[in-house]
Amino acid sequence: MKVMSFFEDHGDVEAELETIYKFRKEVQHVEREYLELRILLRDAEAVLRADPEAGEMRIRVHHYKRRLKDIERKYPWISSGKAREIGLWAPPAG
Repeated sequence: MKVMSFFEDHGDVEAELETIYKFRKEVQHVEREYLELRILLRDAEAVLRADPEAGEMRIRVHHYKRRLKDIERKYPWISSGKAREIGLWAPPAG
């Protein structure tokens, strides 16, 4: 019995790779912003733990959390813990 690869089952290798490349290029800026916000939030929370009375830091923490929630709502795959390419490679459910 011959085991078939994904590409043999699903068509053109180049077209599949092009789709994945295009998707990665389109969402790269979102990933970068999300990572930067998480780092800024981590650092701001550390400062706030050291000085709980820092009003400006409290405002920054609130802003960073709100912005992260906005990104997670718009792009739910970013915080799902699953590779976003799964939707492009996996067969449909059902």
